[in-house]
Amino acid sequence: MRERLFLNGDFRTMNPTAPVASAVVTAGDRIAYVGDIAGARAYAHAGAEEIDLGGAFVTPGFIEAHNHMIGFGLTLADVDARFPTVRSIADLCAAIGRRAEEVPSGSWILARGYDDNKLAERRHPTRHDLDAVAPNHPVFLVNGSGHMAVVNSLALRLADVSGSTTAPQGGHIVLDDDGEPTGLLQETAQELVRREVPKPIREDMADALRRCGQRYVAAGITSSHTAGVNSADEMAAHHLVTFDGSLPLRTYLMIGRPLLGLVENLGLRTGLGDTRLRIGPIKLFSDGSLIGRTAAVFEPFLEDPRPDNLGLEMMPQEELDETVRRAHDAGFQVATHAIGDRAIHMVLSAYERAIAAKPRPNHRHRIEHCGICRPELIQRLAEGRFLAVSQPIFITEYGDGFLRHLGPERSALTYPFRSLLDAGVELVFSSDCPVSAYEPLKGIQAAVTEQTGSSQPYAPAEAISVDEGIRLYTLAGARASFEEADKGSIEVGKLADFAILADDPASVEPNRIGDVPILATVIGGVTVYEA
Repeated sequence: MRERLFLNGDFRTMNPTAPVASAVVTAGDRIAYVGDIAGARAYAHAGAEEIDLGGAFVTPGFIEAHNHMIGFGLTLADVDARFPTVRSIADLCAAIGRRAEEVPSGSWILARGYDDNKLAERRHPTRHDLDAVAPNHPVFLVNGSGHMAVVNSLALRLADVSGSTTAPQGGHIVLDDDGEPTGLLQETAQELVRREVPKPIREDMADALRRCGQRYVAAGITSSHTAGVNSADEMAAHHLVTFDGSLPLRTYLMIGRPLLGLVENLGLRTGLGDTRLRIGPIKLFSDGSLIGRTAAVFEPFLEDPRPDNLGLEMMPQEELDETVRRAHDAGFQVATHAIGDRAIHMVLSAYERAIAAKPRPNHRHRIEHCGICRPELIQRLAEGRFLAVSQPIFITEYGDGFLRHLGPERSALTYPFRSLLDAGVELVFSSDCPVSAYEPLKGIQAAVTEQTGSSQPYAPAEAISVDEGIRLYTLAGARASFEEADKGSIEVGKLADFAILADDPASVEPNRIGDVPILATVIGGVTVYEA
């Protein structure tokens, strides 16, 4: 069994009984020794490879606990509409116009990433804006949140969407003063047009996973919880890249609601699989997004065209209760997207009812995002031992919009990391890529500084320490997938997954944490990335 000695490192193990070390020995894909350099050399056999880390800072491999791997890989070919690449609707239209000149008439133009809160005009683009630069190409422009999209007139015609079209449950077609679509489609209404866009085939999805994996390992990520596998082709693509070895990441598959009946009938359960690919929770949606003002809330959003806007429910309480019960009874962990306080209340109620009917002490049901957390919701999260899987990078990328649409009082308990930890809630960090930047160090910086993209204070009282941030991106992520015996800390017997950094993030200026270089990433004792 191949041994490697990683020497002269500043290892932060996340093991409270031995929090630091200077050397690690790996044997095969596991950690065989953790301690000092002399002990490592005494432990290892003759001929073992020695790697001098030169004092580099080493953490357990980062675990990306909520993201969309295939979606991210596919969008790398889309028009980049993110800030600061795009600062205005004029910039956005110019980028789409350039793409229109490059591709044949009639072919779809896909773009992603704009945030109306950051555009100079402080509004969404309209179909008329897009028509002016791409009248002969159907355009599908996705908001940064992924919860809404703007399309042009040709796309609406191809999908047969008009002012008289009825939006599906959980969706909204925005109309102008004349009763015609503006082009903005919110939540499930996007599917009215998305279904006309040519679908990627299985190999396209596999290539997307490979592209995603290359970027993730360069950021120190060694494991990924992919949020929502909704088709047999998506499942097959994950199997393909895992077993041909082209995706080094360890992957925990969240199974989307469309596949719930299938996996029930097959007898699949959370936890089936191995250390490379494992079945995770059933993934559900209960509401929309904050920046799109479609999250289900108890109080209306501020600065909204509809003064009574309380967001959108993806399903009524009775249907949510029944779906959660089915998944819980079948032995699945459940992970439900809930951002608004009303949605979090609904999901907690569904979880509590399912557990009361069929107790399962170690359910580890998750609330994905878990945005607006009023004190009574935090208490219920702690009492029910539910996991809050949050995205600190949202504060940087969308915090200015949160303040605008919620106000400072509600924002103070929107992604309240300190309050959640102090209450005993199991908090887990992630990015929701491609909604936001995937680099864990950027997320940790956001949680430590509590500053928006415009450097405005967001919720300073909710700041956490760098060490807490690292734990929430490592050991907490392992617990979120029931894998804390195998990963999340640097301990003997665990998988040899770690990230090697140029500096201790706690030693640099807080606003520079996200800039600390990743020198190398090791998965299963193998170096899969070197700067």
